[in-house]
Amino acid sequence: MVKSTVFFVLFCILATGPFPDEMEWETYTLKASANDQTTAFDLLQKEFNALQYDRDMLIIDFLQTNAQLSNQITSLLLDYRILKQNYLTDGSIEYVYHLTLRNKILAHLLPKASSVKLVVPMLCPCCGQEWPDGRAVPRGLELIPEQIESTMYTGIVIDCRGFNLKPCLFPKIYNEMMEEVYSVSFADQNSIIDRGLVLYTTRDLLNNPRIGQNPLLIQAIDIIGEARTDIEISGPDARRIHGSKNNIELLKECRLAIIFGP
Repeated sequence: MVKSTVFFVLFCILATGPFPDEMEWETYTLKASANDQTTAFDLLQKEFNALQYDRDMLIIDFLQTNAQLSNQITSLLLDYRILKQNYLTDGSIEYVYHLTLRNKILAHLLPKASSVKLVVPMLCPCCGQEWPDGRAVPRGLELIPEQIESTMYTGIVIDCRGFNLKPCLFPKIYNEMMEEVYSVSFADQNSIIDRGLVLYTTRDLLNNPRIGQNPLLIQAIDIIGEARTDIEISGPDARRIHGSKNNIELLKECRLAIIFGP
């Protein structure tokens, strides 16, 4: 057991760089290993429950509010684990579990979305004038954000290096006025399920298929909350993110990455 634990720690260090963890956030893959299958799965479930859900709770806290959902998740952990066997030099077998949280598991974990308000003025698509605050939008009419950014970016990258950021499943990004710039409410549910709300990485992203070749680069100015999961960016940068229809589509498609680390 000691040998397998040492191996697992070394494996995580190699896989995630300076942030050893049982969760590989770039791929939303959870990992566990042990010298017997039962223990390996128990470890996998334990690490899953200990993952940060959002700024307020862990996954186990979220599941405790719904016993039926908890049972469904347990079944998915059993059905969708990927088992590998490593034969060690002493003749023993190490069982390694890799479990992706994307698709069916994330679909069961989604929080409820709420209505959102962009941090840039919304314009009438017919006349181009700012839509009066509080006036109902007629059925079939879609307001457009004031065009601040003309560049057709392929993704959005928030650089949080130098902050003590803790990844979580459902982070939020705010401006200095604590207005939401990004959260599950800005994203399409199918995109969250398929990709995860954000791409976490400790490395620079070069031609990443999710972010593309020409991402909008934003520098974080602070990390918010006791759990250190949410991000604050400047007001001008928030307006850049919301300041084009193209960027709003990028948010819907979860084409946003967070770089964290020292």
